[in-house]
Amino acid sequence: MKSSPFCFFVSGALTCLLLTTLSYAEPESGTVTVAVGDVQVISGEGAAAVPLEKGDKVAVGSTVVTGDDSRAVVVITPRSAIRIAANSEVVLESIDEVATPSDILIDLKSGSLGALLKPEAATELDFKVRTPSGVAAARGTFYSVVVKDGKGFAQVKEGRVEIIPTEAEDGQ
Repeated sequence: MKSSPFCFFVSGALTCLLLTTLSYAEPESGTVTVAVGDVQVISGEGAAAVPLEKGDKVAVGSTVVTGDDSRAVVVITPRSAIRIAANSEVVLESIDEVATPSDILIDLKSGSLGALLKPEAATELDFKVRTPSGVAAARGTFYSVVVKDGKGFAQVKEGRVEIIPTEAEDGQ
């Protein structure tokens, strides 16, 4: 049986739609809106660090490193961003905007960051910051997380943050 041009067109259109939908399943990057001082990114493939500037993209899996007297703001989704303080190391672990709620995981290796979440995004985002001692999961708020001497600390400005100890996260 021969395929009609219409079937070929519909099949092609559906393939394009599926590929477009899949490409939005996990954003490839966040966008730098502020980069002051020594702000660098190391790709997920472990390439050499390169300077970050306002407007640059930060791919999922990449590490952002800030030096002395430096800071950066990276917009993760239209409803969330992180403010990375001086002398910090942060990995954009995963961003899944297709999930309900959207699932964002940031890994704070050292230093400090502030999670900037729109208040109305409480039910739309599952925004988590992993530290060596546990995970700080936002529940619609502005909060900051610090890693010092291998321990994680969270400070909540408003709203609430759930702290999940590392042992609980690992299922131990």
